[in-house]
Amino acid sequence: MESSAWRRRVIWRPEHGWYRARVQLNKVCNIEDWDIPTRTATMRRILPGFAAAYPQYPAAMEHRKHWEFAQLLDGLVHLGALPPDGMVLAVAAGQEAVLFELTNRVRWVFATDIYGTGNFAEKEADAAILVDPDAVAPFPYNRRRLVVQYMDALDLRYEDQTFDAVYSLSSIEHFGGVDGVRRALSEQRRVVRIGGIAALTTEVVINGAEPLEEGHLLLSSPEQLVGVCESIPGLALVEPIDFSVSPSTRLTVLSLSDAVANSYNQEPDYPHIILEHQGRLFTSVSVFLRRID
Repeated sequence: MESSAWRRRVIWRPEHGWYRARVQLNKVCNIEDWDIPTRTATMRRILPGFAAAYPQYPAAMEHRKHWEFAQLLDGLVHLGALPPDGMVLAVAAGQEAVLFELTNRVRWVFATDIYGTGNFAEKEADAAILVDPDAVAPFPYNRRRLVVQYMDALDLRYEDQTFDAVYSLSSIEHFGGVDGVRRALSEQRRVVRIGGIAALTTEVVINGAEPLEEGHLLLSSPEQLVGVCESIPGLALVEPIDFSVSPSTRLTVLSLSDAVANSYNQEPDYPHIILEHQGRLFTSVSVFLRRID
């Protein structure tokens, strides 16, 4: 394992020549991340439907949600958080491909969500997974290692220090504003063992605009997100969060309303990296924290 949480690769991009890209764990999604072979290989492995239908995938099909999956998995591996006899908890897990990939790596995977209810039940958290996970599995997985449970992310019904890793993907921004994020992270800190990893992806504003709380959506500013992460006793960032956004990435702006409509019509626009909503430009950010006490 490498001694630091990031490495440097020399990458060529036609628009600005050769440059050194820093591969980090705590960072904002950038289009240059699709030049990292480990990330693109992970995307192809856990999204085989895309790989089969589009031989070039993920080239020219850059989507920040696919980046979130790969960033999470590669980060957990890098941090040594997936021992063969390990236990992993997915919070607000839906039926994401990451769940099934993890069953091929660790002893137990627990998936929790308010399945069949809430705003995302129809497409992302179908109650059918509670009865038959095989029906939504995107590839072969170890079905004897997956436990799916209906559970509130703010009230995890597990004993303290149960899991080697706990994660949530694009979920904490829907838990009830900043207070909901704190409650969720406090619960995740409680159930992860000392030395274990709590990982998340969420939305962050990258154009300097004020954060936004609107209904069930929180768009955090960088300062707000760091402040929340640092406010949870016993959790520490594994490295500072890099909020820098490349010039090429800043050219990928889509309106949130158009992106949602196109997604439901199964006609996504690419690249799908930065979205605009009420004057905020936002994208995904990955955060890895370690429980230190």
